[in-house]
Amino acid sequence: TAVCVVCRRLQTMIDDAVLLEAVAKQGGYEEVENEQAWGAIAKVLGQRKTDASKLKQRYEEMLLATADAEKEDEDEEAQIIGREHEVEDILDDRIEAGEKQYLVKWRDEPGEFEDASTWEPVDNLGGSRSLIAQYERRKEAAARLTDGCAADSAPAAAPAAAPASTAP
Repeated sequence: TAVCVVCRRLQTMIDDAVLLEAVAKQGGYEEVENEQAWGAIAKVLGQRKTDASKLKQRYEEMLLATADAEKEDEDEEAQIIGREHEVEDILDDRIEAGEKQYLVKWRDEPGEFEDASTWEPVDNLGGSRSLIAQYERRKEAAARLTDGCAADSAPAAAPAAAPASTAP
């Protein structure tokens, strides 16, 4: 019986594809409805004219299923886009088109956006002011260290040249 179920599903998929193609060739659903051409589609598909209402019902079920699937995809995408992501750390900064941006490491669900870091303008980071301030302090401290190291490692000034002696 499992084979029969698979065969029926395969036959349904083939029939659905053929039905979709037949409706498309007639100008689409609205055109078929306006022209009341479901009987013609039944004939093209080798069905009885009395099966036209079943074909129409099946086509409408496919439309609804497609619309439902698209709605689910849109809802899922909106959830991901609309969800507030938590900033884990600020990694770097830059000026892009005259606007300061920070390289943000995001804290997300495991496996969701692994190692996801993006450049974000300050306006997108309203809830992360303390992390931005911490980053700026780390950056200033690193700059002071670098400046201090540069001064310590600068070559010592050469001793002043001794006046030339004039020997007799």
